Amino acid sequence: MKILVTGGSGMLGSAILRMFHQQHELHFTARNTVIAKQLAEQFDVIPHIVDLRDHSAVHAVCQGMDAIIHCAALSSPWGKWEAFYQANVDATKNLASAANSHQISRFIHISSTSVYFDHQDRWNIRETDAIASHWCNDYAHTKYLSELEAVKGQSKAIILRPRGIFGPNDRAIIPRVLKAIKNNTLLLPSGRNPVVDLTYVDNVAHAAMLACTQADRLQHGDVFNISNNEPMPIETVLQALCVGLNLKVTLQSLPYGVVSPLLKLSEQIRRRLPHQPEPRLTSYSAGLFNYHQTLDISKAKQTLNYQPLFSIQEGIQQYANWSKNKNL
Repeated sequence: MKILVTGGSGMLGSAILRMFHQQHELHFTARNTVIAKQLAEQFDVIPHIVDLRDHSAVHAVCQGMDAIIHCAALSSPWGKWEAFYQANVDATKNLASAANSHQISRFIHISSTSVYFDHQDRWNIRETDAIASHWCNDYAHTKYLSELEAVKGQSKAIILRPRGIFGPNDRAIIPRVLKAIKNNTLLLPSGRNPVVDLTYVDNVAHAAMLACTQADRLQHGDVFNISNNEPMPIETVLQALCVGLNLKVTLQSLPYGVVSPLLKLSEQIRRRLPHQPEPRLTSYSAGLFNYHQTLDISKAKQTLNYQPLFSIQEGIQQYANWSKNKNL
């Protein structure tokens, strides 16, 4: 199958290239020519330097494809609305339009479980459960809007909502945790030690390819939650990460009821000032450390025959190995 993977230089896109380049003719989009060349040589895949916000360029690169796996996104708890909208909504709109024009039959859209998050405990969330009544940030809002764009076309659109992707090339979760460590101490904005779901990146890549190869028998607009199916207390995850990276870190808790209002006030002030960098901790990130959130992935298991290939512990070890080799 001739498949276009968007965001091929990102964590998920590069995992798909690594895992499936021998089974399919893989093309990928990227914006960095140096990284694109490295991936092309490493995996014998075909790069396309494309800005997904460019309607004409997207239509050109999609011509002749059998399927699209849309991984590219602006994923951050901080940023400008316009940037999120262009990267997440406009890009998806262009890809869906191109899939229609070129009669591409399979469009696998990688969304996010942030569309469920609304600063309260939620257990065993199903795909049919309500999305958030109030958006936790612009990323979550635009990811939901991108889902709506994905299903507007005639191509078979399948939506995956993976929870907390981590692994090699992670630029979101683990780097932010490591950045928050000061003087060998990690302050947690909660005393609850909530139970959370995470997903190792290769498991998401596996789920995406299952959806792509089985799209013929799926329903247009089908949504699938994806996780490692190993909910565990967040402090257990952090301790395992620190052990894997040979870090001696003490976890200390701060009262969420005190921290949250201060973070919200700080964000309001920062947004009124020009060129303010991302805070070390946002109110959204603090909420993730305070509220239980787990997924029901029975639909993916039953319909896609999805089973995680790697455990959380194995994923942490894979990340640790990659991190050590990267720093050699």
